[in-house]
Amino acid sequence: MSQFPVRETPLAEAVRDMVGGARGLNFSTYLSEQLGFVYFSAPAVANIRTIGSLNLAVAKRLGINYEIEKLGQLYSRKEMVIESPHELGMTVFGKMLEDPSIIKFTFVRDPAARFATIYRNMFSINTKRTEPRQKLFGILGMPLEENLSMLDLAELLCEEKEIKTVLPQLRAQRDLTAFDLVEYDFVGHHESWDVDFPLISAEIFGDNAAQFDPVMRFNRDPEGVLQKTLVGDETRAALATAYREDYDMLEEVAELFPGGFSNECQ
Repeated sequence: MSQFPVRETPLAEAVRDMVGGARGLNFSTYLSEQLGFVYFSAPAVANIRTIGSLNLAVAKRLGINYEIEKLGQLYSRKEMVIESPHELGMTVFGKMLEDPSIIKFTFVRDPAARFATIYRNMFSINTKRTEPRQKLFGILGMPLEENLSMLDLAELLCEEKEIKTVLPQLRAQRDLTAFDLVEYDFVGHHESWDVDFPLISAEIFGDNAAQFDPVMRFNRDPEGVLQKTLVGDETRAALATAYREDYDMLEEVAELFPGGFSNECQ
């Protein structure tokens, strides 16, 4: 049974199911009814920078005393000023999705670069005690001491497609952002976030919001902005199969969102 109120619009229900159920929706969707925006996030796709920046901007506009004192705040909905679908209720969330005056936006990233970041931070032998790695190895029946290479994992995703549905970190961006369901106004790029975020923040807040940088603030790089991990040709070929929907999405984004904004917003 859903943790949300039972009154749901068909669109809200479809989006909830697409992004991974009630838990996934509540964890990855950030919104403000008062300031009029909905942001869908995906792991390692400019998400921490965007979440941090939005919290600071919303707090400033609403006169709330808020500071980011530790990176963990940006992984806990209880420590944020941005609202979640759970807090507002699915009825309100559904109305926001259908309201053309509410700005819906997200960011996308090259699938291979995103995969390399997620692998390095969650599934490499150097991070063998992370929760996602323990869950994956439990599914595979593998001891945590065994090394699953980047290529191994990429090929596994081609063969065992259900793994992407079990581990949200490995799900396609197209699903996590409900790209085929949400009428987006803006789709920016992880690679050009420093330029793209000011564009959408100006649209929402009327001016450029302060940009939160976890590398500068905490010397942490959860999104792999500075990573130098190389993706080999074999791995890249496997990812082209495993994340075909994301590569197709990037082509659609280039056509439908020139300069970040949808053609309808030009």
